[in-house]
Order: sequence, then C-alpha cells, then structure tokens
Amino acid sequence: MPILPLVPHVSRYRGGKRDLQLKNAQANALAQRVAEHVNKLIADDPRELQQYFFANIARDLGVSVEAVRGAISDGGYNGITIRIDAEDRIALARYRHG
Repeated sequence: MPILPLVPHVSRYRGGKRDLQLKNAQANALAQRVAEHVNKLIADDPRELQQYFFANIARDLGVSVEAVRGAISDGGYNGITIRIDAEDRIALARYRHG
C-alpha cells in the first residue's frame, strides 16, 4: 500500500539544454498536479478502502493515461488501491475540501 499523502514521481535533468530543462519542468509540474488531485480525492472520500483508475484521473485532468501512470509510482498498470487509517486521515487533512 502506498504511503499517504501521495508524492509525485519526478525526474531530474541536470544537463544544460534549455529545451530538455523545460520539458522536464513541465513533466514534473504535471506529476505534482496529478498527485495533488488524487490526494484531494482520497481526502474527501470517507471510505477506508479506495480505488482510482488512471483513465478516470486522466479524464478529470485532461491529460494522458501515460502521464498519470508515470506520476503515481505506487500504483499498478491501470490504477491505484489505497487503504486509509486514522493516521492517513491526519496526513491528508490539508487536502480536504471544506
């Protein structure tokens, strides 16, 4: 089971090519956006056991399934299943709506 809150899978580019630096920064920003979205979904759902499909997340955010799959390294191929306990709820408190 993944550790909550989810942390995006980011890559590091240390080279000097500006176009590759920009591409890497955009991919990392997208990964952060995906992780934030999923953390909000988890925090707002009262169920102890939750499952999210990458295709649904991709549709919500208007991105590719591959981008979502790459952003969440703790998931499987099609999605992610999460069991949430009281400690996880505390860790996810900042993501709650309302």
